[in-house]
Amino acid sequence: MNRAKRHRSNTRLSILLALALALPSAHSLAAGLRFSLVRTAETETLDAFTVEGGQWTEKAIANHVAVLVEHHAATLLIDTSLGRQVDSQFNSEMPWWDKPLLQYGKVDPVRDQLERAGLRLDRILLTHSHWDHASGLPDFAEVPVWAPYAEIEFSQIATPPAVLPSQFRHKPRWRPVVYEPTPFLGFEESLDLFGDSAVVLVPMPGHTPGGMGVFLTLEDGRRFFFTGDTSWRLEGFTGPKEKFWISRAMVDNDPAQTTAQLRKVHELMAAEPELRVIPAHDERVQRTLGYFPHWIE
Repeated sequence: MNRAKRHRSNTRLSILLALALALPSAHSLAAGLRFSLVRTAETETLDAFTVEGGQWTEKAIANHVAVLVEHHAATLLIDTSLGRQVDSQFNSEMPWWDKPLLQYGKVDPVRDQLERAGLRLDRILLTHSHWDHASGLPDFAEVPVWAPYAEIEFSQIATPPAVLPSQFRHKPRWRPVVYEPTPFLGFEESLDLFGDSAVVLVPMPGHTPGGMGVFLTLEDGRRFFFTGDTSWRLEGFTGPKEKFWISRAMVDNDPAQTTAQLRKVHELMAAEPELRVIPAHDERVQRTLGYFPHWIE
């Protein structure tokens, strides 16, 4: 190689090295990611109603939570849980025959808790549009809501008890989630929200047509998987076990798809034993993480 070619080669290497050093690594991008479970209410129910094979003689606590996520690029909320208007929403639109099975306790809305802490949101990620996950959307009318096209459409055509129309009457600022053909932990498609693997969205249709799961990865490598209502209890994945048949008939839009998702997460947990799976209503799992203003970081 002559001197001129060597010079050009060394120049290119120097430029590439400088770019590599200038670009933040995935590890540094994830630095500062933290999350907190914001509990808005809880309800007591029979263990048997929550999972197939549950006990009729035991009680279970079902939590209503949203997940507050702070990333250096944005502050997000996974679902909104029960909002300021949930009582009027529930009383006026929930069919009377469903009300006894869907009761909830005293509500402390997410918006109120965030305002007391002086926090604001940049976006909302909606795992699915059922009433207890989207009740607080009107409280954040100014905040963009990210959801797959199938879920946005479902929110517009579904009826009570699945969806309460008043929760969407303010016309949310929808931002459609479009997955990329990039496999992630057994899911064929995914969306790396910030390009650093800290927040990764995956499709989980079944419970609703556009159901979505969210992986959060902390700087030290700990990974948490928020699975919406694919299962209400961790036992649904470890079994795997479906919901109680009456509950399944009431809430799962496509039971066969939901069962396929249970098996997929079951296999993922076997392959990734350090992964923490967090069903949306499992109080026993959630209490081990603590609640806002406690942060996992």
